[in-house]
Amino acid sequence: MTAKKPDNFKEHSMQDKRHTPRKVADQILELHDKVSGSSLGRLVNISAEGLMLLSQEPMIIGSVFQLSLFDPQSEGENKPVEFSAEVVWCAEASQPDSFWSGFRILEISNNDILYIDKLILNWYSD
Repeated sequence: MTAKKPDNFKEHSMQDKRHTPRKVADQILELHDKVSGSSLGRLVNISAEGLMLLSQEPMIIGSVFQLSLFDPQSEGENKPVEFSAEVVWCAEASQPDSFWSGFRILEISNNDILYIDKLILNWYSD
């Protein structure tokens, strides 16, 4: 059984329009919807401008989320990174009932940008 795709679901073209390269997560990090408190999925890669998510549900293009990302390996900093982001694309993954989604970060504090930079400093390049 395959998940029903939203009406505005579109396949992601691999042509990249990013201004800054993203870093691939080398640890499992869950992205949470601050409004519902639920996990949206697993972070695949991130930069201060955007991110890619692997989820079990397709994301609706144009949706804006208030998101929270917690790094369980943070050294004494137990504050999650919080930001708003818009879904800009969604594509079915090769795994059954899995979807890739690209988000553009809309609002984020300078401190959280610095934390993302620090978090990904030692991750492998995409």
